[in-house]
Amino acid sequence: MVELYQYNNSRHSFKKLAVIFVSIFALTLVYRGQYPESSSLTNIHAQRQVDALPVYDRRSNLYPIDAVDCEDGSEICEFNLNDDNLFPLEYSIFNSDGSEEKGYTMVYKRPHVSTFYNSSDVDMKIKQPRFQGFAGKFFNLSPWRVTLFWIGGNQRVLMNHIEPFQAYGMATFPSHNFVIVPYGKREDLKLFSADPKQPLCIFDAIEEGLVGLDSLGAKEKELYFAQLTNLNFAKRYKEFTGVDWLAMFPKSRPIHDLWPADFFGQMHQVESEESHFILQPPNSALSNISYRRESASAIKERVRRDLKEYREPQHLTLNMTVISCSPRVFEIENFLSDVEVDHILELGTGRKLFRSSVSGGSEDSTNTRTSKNTWVNRESSPIVDAIYRRAADLLGMDEGMFRYRGDEDVHLTSLVKNNEAITEELQLVHYDVGQEYTAHHDFMYPPSHSDYQNARLATILLYLNEGMVGGSTTFPRWINSETRQELAVIPKRGKAVLFYSQLPDGNYDDLSQHAAKPVRNGEKWLTNLWVWDPVRFH
Repeated sequence: MVELYQYNNSRHSFKKLAVIFVSIFALTLVYRGQYPESSSLTNIHAQRQVDALPVYDRRSNLYPIDAVDCEDGSEICEFNLNDDNLFPLEYSIFNSDGSEEKGYTMVYKRPHVSTFYNSSDVDMKIKQPRFQGFAGKFFNLSPWRVTLFWIGGNQRVLMNHIEPFQAYGMATFPSHNFVIVPYGKREDLKLFSADPKQPLCIFDAIEEGLVGLDSLGAKEKELYFAQLTNLNFAKRYKEFTGVDWLAMFPKSRPIHDLWPADFFGQMHQVESEESHFILQPPNSALSNISYRRESASAIKERVRRDLKEYREPQHLTLNMTVISCSPRVFEIENFLSDVEVDHILELGTGRKLFRSSVSGGSEDSTNTRTSKNTWVNRESSPIVDAIYRRAADLLGMDEGMFRYRGDEDVHLTSLVKNNEAITEELQLVHYDVGQEYTAHHDFMYPPSHSDYQNARLATILLYLNEGMVGGSTTFPRWINSETRQELAVIPKRGKAVLFYSQLPDGNYDDLSQHAAKPVRNGEKWLTNLWVWDPVRFH
């Protein structure tokens, strides 16, 4: 019998589907849902003070040796941080001239699973998930461009090309076989068998004697030693945290804070000025807006004045409920009104839908993603603009980061030296019967030499219909002590799900792997918003 665990928001518990009994432990979960108000509900206004945001610096998470003041050599040190699970870890940076830099960087260590249940039971154990997928990362430490193929029997499927001294990552499974070959040639350089205990697969042409270190140019040596630094840090990181380092060291922590997900059922409350649209405005009031032609303050004033009669008069309260602590996943009921849902569908269904693509790799050769999609820009209408503003409130970010920034936004632009939005367009996705998106990650891997190391930080899923059979969003690797089954979120019209693709230390969260299960009857519509950190374009 297949078991799915669906989060029950009203009781702060999990409801087992397709079972014929309720366990005593499940009843205990209901009792544990009655958390003290002081710890379960955080009342804040989501508009973050810009002055609190740090100016971006890739090395901002690096501290000199003498900056760390540990008590009796313990790992608890005196840093002004907002996360009790960040600890100092020593690092070394190897330079191409033979010099070495040492210091400390703050890394995230996942708390014990018992804390997810507000329990002090140190004997509580994690249930290992049935799903065996994980993120694999392939390093090309050579001066040549190479091609990565997946090997299935006698067939080779193109995954991607990897530039000199760069890396490429993807979701894979144990014992999947890969080969790296020179670009445009048939010669095998190195074979790999995917192993969750060693997900970093390295082809080092220098170490294997295929090319001499002295033959590399100055820039090539710089890139090579940067990767050696990264891999050395990855080893230390895993030894200390038990988690694989998937990012590129050094990497700053996200400039925007992540919402805490300390225990199941924990709640955060966000007040947003972007109230629901409850009446459909006339089309004449829904023309495109442009932040490049008009100031943000003028647009905000005009829209709120002209569309006031179509909206709820009071501010909107958004209640976020933690349904997974690792990865951090939150459920938000009634994020969209019926009018807003209909408006997005009207905008999207008036456009041609295309076969959804997969980031990187050979999409045509797999059935990884079988849905169809199109895109809806923030400036498509004042309603869509309001949804972006509300999303910024939900994340505790300044809405100016979610659009093009002009002269009146220099205070934001100066933080990241960039005036482009950190968000993508809304992706409107349609799943018909049998269509799905198998387990994948939303983060991608920037080039090693990118000063920003920019990547997707958060995903907001917005469900536009309900009542289909199948079609749930699942997190197959969530940490818990109850079940090996995936966590399933059932689509509900207007509901939002927020999850993070990065950890508080900037590493990519392998456990954020998620899937859209096949629709067995009916259809599924949703839209999603991807938010980057610290920038999207640079």
